[in-house]
Amino acid sequence: MSGIWTGASVSLKCTVASNVVFWPLALLGLYVDNLTASGAMPRLLRRKLQPDKHLSSKERRDLVLLSALNMLFVAPLICCPIFEALWEFMQGSSRRRLEDDEWVWTHELLVKLPIHAIIAEIWFYAMHVLLHTSAFLYGTIHKIHHRFSSPTAMACVYAHPVEFALGNIFPIFLGPMLTNAHPMTCYVFWFPAAMVGTCKGHCGYQLPGLRADPHDDHHTYFRCNYGGMALADILFDTYQQTKNTK
Repeated sequence: MSGIWTGASVSLKCTVASNVVFWPLALLGLYVDNLTASGAMPRLLRRKLQPDKHLSSKERRDLVLLSALNMLFVAPLICCPIFEALWEFMQGSSRRRLEDDEWVWTHELLVKLPIHAIIAEIWFYAMHVLLHTSAFLYGTIHKIHHRFSSPTAMACVYAHPVEFALGNIFPIFLGPMLTNAHPMTCYVFWFPAAMVGTCKGHCGYQLPGLRADPHDDHHTYFRCNYGGMALADILFDTYQQTKNTK
């Protein structure tokens, strides 16, 4: 098993790390949604941002099937080979950081991770606005993701495979490609953190000690809160605070 992991590409390791984080959070979200829908946990229901909306059994089944297609097939078998080749092209085999290289945590975590987050936010915001402003792109691609006006954690990857690849996964890869990040920075810190963030943005609940995620309002009102961190929305005046996120 260790030999398989050692021989895997960095892109594939990042995808594996993302799956390890995603599935427990996504399945926990579905379990919590089921509890609130049944009325078994009224305390959880009070934290649900849209307490009158629940997934049907067909919606849950469709959610699992498309999410599994994207995370277990599109990401590792289609995205990884392409992104790995692009990564190699951008940095070159002589410059690209390897796992045997020294990992300087101060530079990798305190400098590169914030850069990764900003790059991902800019790309995700731009792609998201494009998908909404083009009637063709919205109708043929992005409308799938907006099937759920009250999302759950698993819905963060419920998208047309093209949107999933170019709008969801690629911006997470782009930062490490540009900064020539150490592999360990990518699959131990950045990709798991990004997955936690997008699951939180779609969880549909106000988590204890945290403010409600503004992206939940995007699924309700469509024309606001396009970004993942609200940074680009504030910058481009598309941020909207409603009763759900106050």
